[in-house]
Amino acid sequence: MGSLISLAFFALLIAVLIDIILIADSRIKNLGKITWIFIVIFLPLIGSILWFAIGREYQPGKEFTSFGAPERRAALQPLDTSTTEAELAQIDAEIEYFQKQETIRKLEKKLRDRKQLP
Repeated sequence: MGSLISLAFFALLIAVLIDIILIADSRIKNLGKITWIFIVIFLPLIGSILWFAIGREYQPGKEFTSFGAPERRAALQPLDTSTTEAELAQIDAEIEYFQKQETIRKLEKKLRDRKQLP
């Protein structure tokens, strides 16, 4: 029984250290990555609990449930219209840019043709 608890404790320690090492720096709160590693190594149980409680920033909108097909969960969630509107605005801006470039090319061609006439 004691070896099972030790094995679980060691697995938790390794999982927390891997999580700290692989997580992006922008998602670490309060302290630096190296400091969190030292805290987890020197205070394994308390450091692990602190890491999951206050050390890392969880991604918003991520669900931790694994029940059901992901397609069904995605179908139930409303579509994000802000990104669609932003993409449409970007496409409109690109179209306008290329139309202006085409107009500039036509005007330059007319100017060259006029200079060649006399």
